[in-house]
Amino acid sequence: MAAGDQLELIGLEEARRRAELAPTKAARTRLIHKIEATHELLSALPSDDDLAFNHSGLCQTFLPHARLATNQTAWKRQSGRFILMVTPGVMPQPDDGKDGKGGSASDDDYVGVPYGAKARLIMFHLQTEGRKSPIVPLGKNLSAFLRSLNLVCSGGPRGNIVQVREQCLRIARCTFSLRWTEMDHGGDERIVITDTKIIDGMELWNANSDDWSATVQLGDKFHAHLVEHAVPLDKRAIALLAGNSLGLDLYALFTYRLPKLRKELLLTWDMLQDQIGSQYTVVSKLSSKVRDVMPEVARAYPHAGVEVRRNGLLLKPSKPSVPHTMVNGYRLIEGACEASSAT
Repeated sequence: MAAGDQLELIGLEEARRRAELAPTKAARTRLIHKIEATHELLSALPSDDDLAFNHSGLCQTFLPHARLATNQTAWKRQSGRFILMVTPGVMPQPDDGKDGKGGSASDDDYVGVPYGAKARLIMFHLQTEGRKSPIVPLGKNLSAFLRSLNLVCSGGPRGNIVQVREQCLRIARCTFSLRWTEMDHGGDERIVITDTKIIDGMELWNANSDDWSATVQLGDKFHAHLVEHAVPLDKRAIALLAGNSLGLDLYALFTYRLPKLRKELLLTWDMLQDQIGSQYTVVSKLSSKVRDVMPEVARAYPHAGVEVRRNGLLLKPSKPSVPHTMVNGYRLIEGACEASSAT
């Protein structure tokens, strides 16, 4: 039973009453917050300010959850006929002055592939604002930008300021290669490949100062493709999953896939391993992580019809996370990216 169906069955007050039975005050507070957030997602349509967007291809294939072994390592994921490859770019570092001559790029010159929950939040922000204009402002100051990502403005080596700056740099310098197959009017299959930088230019800010103003220039090719293939997400759901990269991946995947299903689909663990940003070499570890996070994803997408089975996830036709009628200019995607889905 979907989380939304369960809440509708017992009602908000009964769900709160059951939450009060939790053994500690902290547990009770967490449960009540989750119940109320789910109730809001069920009972109130998203406002214009609640809408976020993600490219349909990036709802099927995902970034890594953790830092890759080296900054020079490329990342590849596949969903059916759609393939994503992220190639790390370079940010040349000053020479150490030992010989005064240039040499081959070292691992320090490569910025690495973006990873983790913060990279996903930044990508959602860039695409949501980028759907309106290829020039994306990053807020009037650093604190405002972090708040827009549902992050606390914290400094230090492990604080959000440094981490967000690093992920922005990785996104800005990487090349995203998108490949898919589609049918032409004659019924013949053709391969489409596009190499694109999501960001053509970005002003880097002083990570130690809150007094900054920055804008990002999206790549023309990516911006045009985003406008054509944008999938609506609910910022309230993203906020519930903001610290969980796997949860964000599953939410984006379900938001894209479930409303378009005409019949049930079994997404096996092997299929999910190919497209989700998991670096686990043993599929059983991925299935264990998915089982752990599914209750949170169900709260973020209450109408999601998903059953965890022994051999994978059983996806069922479901109401959309964001009603299509809520989004000006949004239409069901009929182009290449839809044709590349895992069915």
